[in-house]
Amino acid sequence: MIASWIVKRMIRSTFEKFNEDDFDVDAFLAGYSDDAVYDLGSELGVGETRKGKKALADWFKQYKKEFPKRKFVVKNICFSAWPLCLTNVCMVEWSCVAANKEGKEFRWDGISVSHVKNFKIVHGTDYISCAGLPPISSLIKPTAKA
Repeated sequence: MIASWIVKRMIRSTFEKFNEDDFDVDAFLAGYSDDAVYDLGSELGVGETRKGKKALADWFKQYKKEFPKRKFVVKNICFSAWPLCLTNVCMVEWSCVAANKEGKEFRWDGISVSHVKNFKIVHGTDYISCAGLPPISSLIKPTAKA
């Protein structure tokens, strides 16, 4: 029970740091293994997989540039752990409001799942809801061809 409380507190703290306009990407990734793999979700459900801390750092730096203002709110945290167990799974349900460089606001909900080994994230996946995003039809530009 104490381990779960500590982990939940750490997760909430991490999300608070992530909300800072210019969060420190390297500090954020300190909890990841060097060869971590992360499956990034998208509004269409088709994401990309990033492998290694450098690839993750590059992605987060680009995300910071594209969405300089963001507010994540943690709704629920589920942590599977046996005290002092070296492998665990953590799920975080969250919602986000983010403004892009042009000031356009986006809202979405998601769940992040992290597989932890030896106290470092080795594999993570984001599952993002399409609710609150623009309809797909508005993202497709019409062409002059019939």
